[in-house]
Amino acid sequence: MPGIPPELLSPLRNALLECEQFESDRKLQSVFKTSESLTPWRFNVPQADSLTSRVDNVIGFLVDKHRSDTQKNALVLLLHSLSNLIDKEDQRHQQLVDLAVELENVLGSSTINQPSPNNQQEINLRGNVVPENNPVPTLRPIKNRWALLVGINSYNDPNFGRLNFCVDDVLALEERLKALNYTVVCLHDRTGYGNSRFPTRNNVEAELIHLCTTAQEDDLLLVHFACHGKLLNNQAVLIVNDTRSLTLAKTGLSLEEVKQHMRSSKARRLVLTLDACHMGVETGRDINDPQFIHNAYELAEGFALIAASTAQQKAQEWHGQKHGVFTYYLLEALNCKADRGSKGFVTVDDIKTYVLDSLRRWSVENGGIIQEPTAYTEGLGDIILADYRNNLDKTLKQS
Repeated sequence: MPGIPPELLSPLRNALLECEQFESDRKLQSVFKTSESLTPWRFNVPQADSLTSRVDNVIGFLVDKHRSDTQKNALVLLLHSLSNLIDKEDQRHQQLVDLAVELENVLGSSTINQPSPNNQQEINLRGNVVPENNPVPTLRPIKNRWALLVGINSYNDPNFGRLNFCVDDVLALEERLKALNYTVVCLHDRTGYGNSRFPTRNNVEAELIHLCTTAQEDDLLLVHFACHGKLLNNQAVLIVNDTRSLTLAKTGLSLEEVKQHMRSSKARRLVLTLDACHMGVETGRDINDPQFIHNAYELAEGFALIAASTAQQKAQEWHGQKHGVFTYYLLEALNCKADRGSKGFVTVDDIKTYVLDSLRRWSVENGGIIQEPTAYTEGLGDIILADYRNNLDKTLKQS
């Protein structure tokens, strides 16, 4: 975990695993709601499907956060809050207190200036309270682009039928994204079982965590899944190769878990696209001015999710094109067809508009099959996903 040495991270994780407050999302949220020191993050508490994931998500979420008034580290404050909930005769109490001291020595305090009493405060994307007039981290254009692509045609459990074009989808996306200077990690079931890039749950999660850890503040992280999806207790779950229907909660990969891993990354540009069933979320101007482009697009940051269908619909395959319908139009969009206004680049909003319009036309032309893509975005500006302004392959822009 960035910022925490391994010799401290291990006892920290073990101590939190022993706290009953991590047994459920509800219990954990109650700690943030009742502890005054943790109130800045009470609406951003990470959720997870397991005890270990909940602990790891919270550590990753809080490790780089500080209160704006006291400059105290959020993870240190959590340890103090948990220790106050445990009887002093219980050895866990002193263990948490000691860990808080060690962690504070390692992480120190925020360098953000103290706010004046009259400063109006706001909550930023990562959950910190940020005084309006205080310095904020410098925004810079995207430095590195990273992508994780997961495509799964075959499933061990016969309850999940074979799909036809998920692997073709991610292989085509891999080629397209590499041409756009992305570093791509691609998992699919043509690699052969036993390969580290074979799409089992452990492999997918490991590669996701690795990329989330690797990506830095000025980077963009794009994650794409082409596979089956299911709803479990109204929660979206991605079906990977070794998912079993009878143990779906344990062997599937929940959408919330994917989002939490991504949010734990330092990267300030996060984009998640999903070509799977039941993955939906509830859901011009002349821009030739270089300064407008710089502020609105190159410096954009935040989190965006674009799903192939609503939560109640199925994502369709297109046999004529040998792709998922959503991914087919996503590929077209990335190939500069979604560039509105000849900007020379394609943004998240461009992708949303192009794919939405294309899928609506496809539905009409294919007998009224309903597949309505949905999207959710938060943040500042409109993130650039495909930049052709300095691309040497000029022929791509003309195709």
